[in-house]
Amino acid sequence: MEHTQNRKRLDKETVFIKYLTLVFGIFLLFTDVFFLGFGIIYDLPLIRYLIYVKLVINSTNIFLILKKHYLISTVIIYSVIMAMMIVGVISLGTEPMFQLYAVGMLICISYNSYLHSRVLKKHLPMFLTIAIHILAYVGVYIYARMNEPLYSIPRIAENVIIAFNSLATFTIVVLYTCLFYYVAINSEERLEKMALIDNLTGLYNRHYLLAYLDARTKKGVNNCWLAIMDVDDFKRVNDTYGHNCGDYVLHHIAEMSKQICKDCIVCRWGGEEFIFFSRGECDMSVLDTLRERIAGEEFKFGDKTLGVTVTIGASCYDSERTNDSWISDADEKLYYGKKNGKNQVVTDI
Repeated sequence: MEHTQNRKRLDKETVFIKYLTLVFGIFLLFTDVFFLGFGIIYDLPLIRYLIYVKLVINSTNIFLILKKHYLISTVIIYSVIMAMMIVGVISLGTEPMFQLYAVGMLICISYNSYLHSRVLKKHLPMFLTIAIHILAYVGVYIYARMNEPLYSIPRIAENVIIAFNSLATFTIVVLYTCLFYYVAINSEERLEKMALIDNLTGLYNRHYLLAYLDARTKKGVNNCWLAIMDVDDFKRVNDTYGHNCGDYVLHHIAEMSKQICKDCIVCRWGGEEFIFFSRGECDMSVLDTLRERIAGEEFKFGDKTLGVTVTIGASCYDSERTNDSWISDADEKLYYGKKNGKNQVVTDI
């Protein structure tokens, strides 16, 4: 089950890479159209010839993206953007701000390297790529300081290019900054979930319950109870039907527990043990209802059908006891029930 969830997440992230790369490829085609028109209107041969080549490359790149060649496509995107920056500065100097593309690409390179490495397991040389862009930025800036631009354009046209290059760069930076923010939040939530949620059953784990009890008992937990449930002869289930069947039984019991004990916090305590905490004045009779439902359930796994029973030990809250002794009391009642027939609920009332 955990493997299936991871597979679905990776598939989702792979689709995300596809559309992110596709958006970037379409964005480059849009810039090609803009600069081609600009090069024709103001007679800028070098820019015009570069755009002719870029149109072919970027159109091919869209095909590569659709064919899932994301690594090759990303390298092409980096290359054509750097080429545009270099040719732009050589043609018109630093005033139109073509060099902004090298700066804006740094965050793009960082994020894409992370995404490819984690999802596709294909490593982009991030530090090398960043170093190349920085060197290109420094190189064209030095060139522009030492040489006059190849072409001269009206001031209003220069302002249009400045506005376009600035908008394009900030769009890239804002987009990837938002993506980094999303990844940070998503990763933090996933880590919290991994720390507090049991992967097999989807229930809270013992760490969550212990933290919850510590916080709750400080405020007072009158009229509450705690119970530990153990699957009877669970080792026999694993030995006879296999561990996959055992996992299915635990997951199914977890689902039944959530449905029947909906007013309780239900956690997986460990192995085949579950623990319940009543958050309000929940009647302890719900435990007998759960036990009877599990005993009467037919667990069907593949072509196998098996019956399962559970034993439960429950203890009411006593302010004179610590949480550890409270849990130990429920555990002692559980083992009393295991030694005296199983398939029963043992309480202190």
